[in-house]
Amino acid sequence: MLVLTRRPNQVIHIHTSNGIIEVHLNYCNSNQARLGFVAPANVKIMREEIDEPDEAPRYASKPEALLQPQINTTPSLLRALFTRGSTGHQ
Repeated sequence: MLVLTRRPNQVIHIHTSNGIIEVHLNYCNSNQARLGFVAPANVKIMREEIDEPDEAPRYASKPEALLQPQINTTPSLLRALFTRGSTGHQ
């Protein structure tokens, strides 16, 4: 796993066979990060709790929270960017 520390308004580029995916760290505090993604139209970006519909949501405390508009993320990308060794506000 690649672990990176980023500051607000910094960008990470992920080069894929479909093009470049930009990950923008728009906001972070001690327990939350707000990410923005710029990706080719044929790249699907999903939050883990939506990408695995057979499992109960792990992050939403209330079912109606899943209905709120949110940025889509991939679980491995989030883990690689903001977990294990990174406090999210360095």
